[in-house]
Amino acid sequence: MTAICAAFDEIAKLAIRLHVAPINGIAGCWEYKVDAQWWIAVNPHNTPTKCSRGAVIEPFNCFVEFNGWPAGSFSPAGGAIAAGELANEDSFIAALRAAGHPR
Repeated sequence: MTAICAAFDEIAKLAIRLHVAPINGIAGCWEYKVDAQWWIAVNPHNTPTKCSRGAVIEPFNCFVEFNGWPAGSFSPAGGAIAAGELANEDSFIAALRAAGHPR
């Protein structure tokens, strides 16, 4: 069995915290502004689907933006994400973990 990548796992946990899971019941992509920098669109369907920002997301994949710029695309098995000083996998996962909690 293949392990689920950490970022995708955190997206699933966020969907549960926000009470939108299971997201496969949503028409189109599930889109969420994680914080001031990060934005995600997840395609929970078995066909490529265009998100509101124009990217066509492969089935069961996530598209990520940082400050409005494409920053990654991955599935539960892995993929690619930005590796900059501010935009990187660690900062993305930290933002996901901080999101969706009552304030």
